[in-house]
Amino acid sequence: MTQKKINLKTALLQPTNTAVPHTLFGVPVHIRRLTAGELMDYDEGLGKAQAESDQKAATLLGAQLILSALVDEQGKSVPASDLPSPAELLAAHDNAALFDAIRAIQNHSYGTLEEAEKN
Repeated sequence: MTQKKINLKTALLQPTNTAVPHTLFGVPVHIRRLTAGELMDYDEGLGKAQAESDQKAATLLGAQLILSALVDEQGKSVPASDLPSPAELLAAHDNAALFDAIRAIQNHSYGTLEEAEKN
């Protein structure tokens, strides 16, 4: 009985592989759905940064959100050594491109990216 509980718990805690190809900043990549916890942490951090009028912190959170969603074709995280830092990403792209990338990741995480791309 204990073995079944452990297997069920393990199974329930395995994230679903939702890697989909997408283009961010003109580069073909794969993105994953962020977990509910990751999205809540982002929203909480963003709310705090906005309440403190800390635009830099808010923008860095967005860049980190983008980087954390990048995966390989099998849905495995991309090693940090293969990615720019959040600050480097901000230095390379304008706000509109950053907002587009964040929006795409949020849409995929909420299950609406595929629907939006069909229309």
